[in-house]
Amino acid sequence: MTEAVDAVEKSRGFKPPTFVDIRVRRSVRAAGFNGPSFEKLLGTKRHVWMKSLGNNFIETREGPPIQIADPKAAKDLLQLAKTHALEGRRLIYFCSCQWPRFEGKVCHRVEVTRLLLKVAKDEGSPVEFVEWPGGQSKRVPLKVAPEIFRAVRKGGKTIPLGKKADAEMLGLPWCSVATLHSDGESIHRLVGPAVRSKGQWCLPVLDGCPEPNAGIAGFDKQAEKFRRDLGLESVEA
Repeated sequence: MTEAVDAVEKSRGFKPPTFVDIRVRRSVRAAGFNGPSFEKLLGTKRHVWMKSLGNNFIETREGPPIQIADPKAAKDLLQLAKTHALEGRRLIYFCSCQWPRFEGKVCHRVEVTRLLLKVAKDEGSPVEFVEWPGGQSKRVPLKVAPEIFRAVRKGGKTIPLGKKADAEMLGLPWCSVATLHSDGESIHRLVGPAVRSKGQWCLPVLDGCPEPNAGIAGFDKQAEKFRRDLGLESVEA
């Protein structure tokens, strides 16, 4: 995963990013992110655990669903981002939630972003916050084998790309529209950036696509809605 992120960042003119863990508790089912596993993989130069920006509700289960442990720590995170910017690298802060917003629920990193925005505005610092890999949704034409085409048309949740994936596919913006072509037929699907699955790279197909025969304009419209609903649009200070 980190190699893919590094490749995308390099293609955009940045050095490998630093990952900032803003979970209040690191005990999770995902082996690679359980406890200090991810920190050990990256090393302390590329990993920072800021428990101070974690959500205390995860531990107490009382009161409001979002309770930032130490809101003032947002200033420390912004300063860290500034330092890294001078080095030509970006920060990626993360927690356990896949999306900032989902089905009416809001991830605590939305509040962390709000705190960062306030500090940045108070300091007059120009900063952009965006869900990695960022960017506006794209239209991506893909020529695929007939068996892949049939599988996706029947409801398949991945589009295999093979053993290798370039930076464009690795950094594909969420809710991009992939148009699959095979034997003179074509279908559209909303997809996200390439991920590893069963030894190869593939594009994940998002749930809730328009009707299977909807035109590409319908998919473009759905992509915009998904990005708004999921909180994927960038914000600037």
